[in-house]
Amino acid sequence: MSSSSSLDPPSSKHAESKELDDTSGNVQIVSLKCKWGTKNFDINIGMESTISDLRQKVAGLTNVPPKRQKIIGLRIDKNAAKQQQQQQQQQQQQQQEQQHSSSSSSSSNKLEDHTQIKILKLKNFTAKFKMIGVPEEDAFVDLKDSEMPDVLNDLDYDYYDEKLKVMMEVQPYNDPINLDKLREAVQKLRINIINPPRKGKKLLVLDLDYTLFDMKSTAQNFQELKRPYSDLLLKETYQYYDIVIWSQTSWKWLEIKLTELGFLTNASYKICFVLDKSCMFSISSKRKDGSKRNHQVKALQVIWENFSFWSEKNSIHIDDLGRNFAMNPQCGLKIKAYKKAHKNRGKDQELFILSRYLKLIKDCDDFTLLKHRDWKDYLLQAAQEEQQF
Repeated sequence: MSSSSSLDPPSSKHAESKELDDTSGNVQIVSLKCKWGTKNFDINIGMESTISDLRQKVAGLTNVPPKRQKIIGLRIDKNAAKQQQQQQQQQQQQQQEQQHSSSSSSSSNKLEDHTQIKILKLKNFTAKFKMIGVPEEDAFVDLKDSEMPDVLNDLDYDYYDEKLKVMMEVQPYNDPINLDKLREAVQKLRINIINPPRKGKKLLVLDLDYTLFDMKSTAQNFQELKRPYSDLLLKETYQYYDIVIWSQTSWKWLEIKLTELGFLTNASYKICFVLDKSCMFSISSKRKDGSKRNHQVKALQVIWENFSFWSEKNSIHIDDLGRNFAMNPQCGLKIKAYKKAHKNRGKDQELFILSRYLKLIKDCDDFTLLKHRDWKDYLLQAAQEEQQF
């Protein structure tokens, strides 16, 4: 059931009244409708305000910090943006400035924090948008990694690295402490089956964020952030694998993402079930420099304990973070993270190539005999063998 809230909580009513009183000074007010989960909020904001100002208002209503807010649905009016650009250029010429370039907010169709409300597409001074984000009190302790710059993540782990194995006194999957945590996770796990497992199908576990979906970039809708060939991958592999999606996100937001991306309603494939961050637990691993770091893992054993027909011999886990494979490294296949969707949407083919690999190994009776880290080499070798015939 939806609930409706006023502009700001009681402590901010004075600030609201001050803004509304500014209408006497010819300040135009826009009424925006924000949907956050099952809640709806009416937000009044000045036309000269920016997306950054809007994020601050949303934060006051939801307790979701601005840096964690994903705003979906607000669009830039190209004509308004062009007009603003021309006005800025005229002002620059009048002031005889040496630089005549306009701000990025007026020339880009992408929402930025400095984008002004007045250049958004509005109907009768109103617009609707969705916000996705986790409140401060519900923030996942491992979230900091997702906020890091898009650079090589030296905090990740390659559990195929023989040198790293030597440095570890005990492998994570043999560590008694981790095994106790695993048993606890198995006991707590409650799986809600969406579509029953099919006899004889192998298990394909897919990560969501940065594997099938760019969780960080801004967009007008979820489809713009969906990784190319996601549906093709799921359609092609569904013939041979039962598909499970496991995301390091709370279920509340995971369900929204899956619904908006269309993964639960596509007629070409079916998702067996979905797991969220509550099914993960923390372990301690060594970095290459010998220092230790705690991190979350996705242990496939929690699935195997519930479904005896799946094991390390017929399961494969696709993720952009190698450390998630710590408890079952032989089953992990690390792919390149999908980020900066607007820049890479037209050239990213990772899932197209991955679908070919998963079909190539579909008849293998024992996946433990494979080295998934060399998956692209397997494809190249198979292509060369085909050419010979």
